Amino acid sequence: MREESVARRYAAAYLAVVDKTLSADAARDDLRRAADIVAGNAMLTALLHQPNVTTGRKKSVLAEVLKNDAKPETIGFIHLLTEKRRLDLLGDVATELERIIRERDNIARATAVTAEPLLPAQVSALQVSLEKRTGKRIELSTEVDPSLLGGVLVRIGDTVLDDSVRGKLDRLHDELLARK
Repeated sequence: MREESVARRYAAAYLAVVDKTLSADAARDDLRRAADIVAGNAMLTALLHQPNVTTGRKKSVLAEVLKNDAKPETIGFIHLLTEKRRLDLLGDVATELERIIRERDNIARATAVTAEPLLPAQVSALQVSLEKRTGKRIELSTEVDPSLLGGVLVRIGDTVLDDSVRGKLDRLHDELLARK
């Protein structure tokens, strides 16, 4: 089974369990924080990858490291991943949990790339326009790429909306070459 689908199943299970005690945002933040702590601690990561360290020892070390930074439900979930030898999926599970919550709440992430920085009013107008177009609430981030020359290129998931000058010139170039 693909790692992404396994991570998604664990994320859905985690959300179903903690949904009774934590808000979705709190659960997401707690799991992401715990995943970042585990991934950011080289000594802990090395210990967790040692085959001669027992599962019980790994769980007690994880509980000690996370006791001040993660809720008991999250620590229990991380213990489950440890028992199932799936702790290497912790970061992916946190990412999938974020995706599940965004889907459930009808939120899409979008990136707008422009040749020059957008003014706050332009960002707001673009966000409203994208929300109308997609029917979803948009979390919009912006980037600057002077090579676009002008206009905007928007990425929403796998969809790219290219209304940049560079994009128009490229399409015109391709059309002219096709006519030869």
